[in-house]
Amino acid sequence: MAENKVVALHKEGHAKTKINTQNLFQHIANEHMLPVVVHEFVVAGAEFPIVFVKDQSGENFQPVVLLGLSAQQNLVIKDGKWDGMYVPRVARNYPLVLVQDQPGSDRLIVAIDESSERVNDTEGFALFNEDGTESDYLVARKQQMADFVDFSQITHNFTLKMQELGLIKEQVLTVTINEEKRNINGINMIDDKALNELSDETFLELRKLGYLTAIYAHLMSLQHTQKLVQKLAARDAAAAAKAE
Repeated sequence: MAENKVVALHKEGHAKTKINTQNLFQHIANEHMLPVVVHEFVVAGAEFPIVFVKDQSGENFQPVVLLGLSAQQNLVIKDGKWDGMYVPRVARNYPLVLVQDQPGSDRLIVAIDESSERVNDTEGFALFNEDGTESDYLVARKQQMADFVDFSQITHNFTLKMQELGLIKEQVLTVTINEEKRNINGINMIDDKALNELSDETFLELRKLGYLTAIYAHLMSLQHTQKLVQKLAARDAAAAAKAE
């Protein structure tokens, strides 16, 4: 894949630019986890395990869905297509992305990765109308990205509250692959024991904040780790049959 060439979106420079629908998920083909927001926990957690990982600062947590059991292993993308019902919000708008206006700036602007094979001048969804106004496609994508920024802040507040209450604990997920036990390290989960030991007052506060739904969706989602094991076994079996 070509090196990313992310540039600010400009109605003059991108007047004829279109986004096609080929290889929609090529940009995440090697991602074994994707960030999610609390608003997605119920729907994403009905299909994928949701865990918490340390962010780049190493101080805060980011909820993610697991798409694989080891680095660069995506078991949900099959033959270039998304083999699942729910597509996380973070993956939907590429090659359009939000970037900082200036390094260290809080202001975000819409940019486009011109290295993507989906960016062209001939086919797909136009970003701008002939009169230079934004197309319905671009307007919808910008709204989705703005929503994601807002939801990310709410999610940050959620994870801070979980940390404050000492509910997020590092744990090891143990899965059995081809009759061999494998540990998945570096992930964190909400400790249901610590959750059950919260005072009634604190538990009520979490309910009023609307956090209980997300907490239980996360805990219930962990059962889907086994689905990833099954996907890996099926992929290995298909590869072995092809090699024969």
